[in-house]
Amino acid sequence: MKILLSFSDGSPELELDLEEDAVLAGRHPELDRIDGDGADDLPASARLVTITSPRVSSNHLLAWQEDETVCLRDLHSRNGSWLLLPRDATTRVASAEPLTLLLALSRSNDNTVAGPPDARWHGRSDFAEAVLVAVKQWLGALGLLPDRVRVWRSGALPRDARPDEPGRVPLADGSDLYFQPLETNDDASSQVLGELWRYVARQNQHFLAEEESRSEGMVIASPAMRRAHASAIEAGRRGIRSLLIMGESGSGKEKLAEVYHRHTGRSGPFVVLNCGALQKGLVRAELFGAEAGAFTGATHTIVGAVEQADGGTLFLDEIGELPLEIQPMLLRFLDDGYYDRIGASGKRRHSDARIVCATNRDLRAATRAGFFRSDLWFRLSVQVVELAPLRERQADLAAWIKGRYLDEARTVSLWDALTDEARALVRHHAWQGNFRELVNFAARLRATAVPGSVDAEECRRALSAGAIAALATQSPTPVAPSTEPQWSDLATLAARAFEEDRHHPPRTWNDQRELIENYLKPLAFYHLSGASGFAPPRDQEALLRLSHKVANRLEADRGTAAKQLQRYFERFAR
Repeated sequence: MKILLSFSDGSPELELDLEEDAVLAGRHPELDRIDGDGADDLPASARLVTITSPRVSSNHLLAWQEDETVCLRDLHSRNGSWLLLPRDATTRVASAEPLTLLLALSRSNDNTVAGPPDARWHGRSDFAEAVLVAVKQWLGALGLLPDRVRVWRSGALPRDARPDEPGRVPLADGSDLYFQPLETNDDASSQVLGELWRYVARQNQHFLAEEESRSEGMVIASPAMRRAHASAIEAGRRGIRSLLIMGESGSGKEKLAEVYHRHTGRSGPFVVLNCGALQKGLVRAELFGAEAGAFTGATHTIVGAVEQADGGTLFLDEIGELPLEIQPMLLRFLDDGYYDRIGASGKRRHSDARIVCATNRDLRAATRAGFFRSDLWFRLSVQVVELAPLRERQADLAAWIKGRYLDEARTVSLWDALTDEARALVRHHAWQGNFRELVNFAARLRATAVPGSVDAEECRRALSAGAIAALATQSPTPVAPSTEPQWSDLATLAARAFEEDRHHPPRTWNDQRELIENYLKPLAFYHLSGASGFAPPRDQEALLRLSHKVANRLEADRGTAAKQLQRYFERFAR
C-alpha cells in the first residue's frame, strides 16, 4: 500500500510504499525520539525518510500498514498532517488506493510582522555589520533570539552553528546574511523570514543608491543626510513632479537634485538654471524661451530651460530670487506643462519636465512677507527636503576629511594628519560656507604624509583665511567628566534622537526597548564613565583603549564599554 506526501510550500511530492517497512518521515527523523501516550504500540523499526522542507518537523509523521489498513500518526508536529480527500469518492483508509497527505499546511494568519528599522552604516566597510546588528535587535525584540533562530553574516559562522539548512540572503556589498531556524518553521517564523527578505532588499536598494551617489562625490554618512538622500530618491521613483530643497549655500542641494533626476528613470537631460544669476529682463526668456526679434537684442531664437528639460529634470536654483511677475507663469506651467515663448502668441508649447527648486532663503518667511507667492509655495512643496548645514552633520564632515588626502601617494588622510586639538577646531567650526569652505580649507594646508603633522595653529590659520568673521582665540574647552548627569536631560536627548531617526516618538514596547538600548544606555555610559573628558577615538584601536580606561569606573566589562561608547560616538558625538 502506498501514500503520497504533498507539501504546502511547493516541494516535490513524495510517494512512500508501506508494504515492506513502516516509514518515519521528517526533517531529521530519529525513531528513538518518538515518545508520548501509546508509543509502546508503535513499530519497533522504521525506514527513515528525510524531507527538506523547513516547515516539516524533525519527526513529523509515522506511517505503517496493518493488513489492508494504513496507520498514520502525527508525531506532535508543529504544522500538522492533513488528509486530502479525493473528489466524488468515498474515502476509506483501508482502501488500496494511495492516500494523499498534505504536510505542514499554511494556516491563514492576518497578523503582520513589522520589519526592523533601517540599518545605520557609514559606507561599504560597515554595511553588512550594520544590517546584521539591526536584524539581530529586531529578532531579539520578537523573542526569537537566541533560542529559535540564528543569524550571521559571511565569514562569521558561529562555532556551534549547524551547517545544515541555513537560509542565504545576499547583501549588496557582495557578502551574505544567513538565517537558520533552530526549530520547525511555523506560520509566524515564515512571516519573519519573508519580512527579513523584504527588509534586506530595501537595505540593498538604499546601499546601492548611496554608493552610486558617493561615486559622484556626494558625502552620505550622517543620519540627516541619509534621510535627505532617501527622500530625494523616493520622490524620483514615485513620479512626484516637483521637489523643493531648502538649505544653506554649499550644503549639497544640486547634488541632491541630481539624485532625484537619476531615480526618475527618465531619459531627458538634467538642466540647471540659477534664478539669482539672471538679468531681471531676461528671466522669462531664459525660462520659457523667445523668438528671434521678440525684443530688442533678441537676434536669435532662445530655447528656454523648460524646453531643454523636456523628458528630464529642470533644476531651478535660488528659486527665492525669481521675480514676482514671473512666478504666475511658472505656476501655470507646473499645473499643466504648457508655456508660451515670448513673441509666439497663440502657439502654446508643452514640456514634460520635472521641476526641482532649491533655495538658501527661508522661503516660508518670504512667502509670509509677500516676497514669494503663496500659491506657488503650495504648488512647489509637494515634497520638501530640508538639508541640514555641515556643522550639524558631523558624520559627513568626518567622512569627507577621512577621504581627503594631502599627499600624492594617498597614504595619509587629512583626518590622520590633524592633531587631536586641530580636529577639535574643525569639529567646532561654524562652516558657514559648508562644503565649499571645507574644500578650500583643505586646499590651504601643506601637503604632508606624516600623521599628526597639522597642528591647531596651522589649522587655525587655514580656517581664518577663508572665514568671514574672526575665529575665537581659544580652542574649545573639553567638557569635564561628570559623574552626576542630569537624567531628565539625557532622557530628553535620547527621545529626541529616537524621533529624529524613526520619524515618530516611541510608541510600542519594542520602541521603548530600542530607545533604552540604543539611545539612553550609550548616553548614560558616556557621561557616567567620564569618557567626555577624553578626545573622541579616531579608529577602532583608539576606541578600545578608551573603553579600557573607563570600564573600571562603572565596574563594566570592556566589551560592554566598547559597545556603548561606539553607539554614543556614532549617534551623539558632535
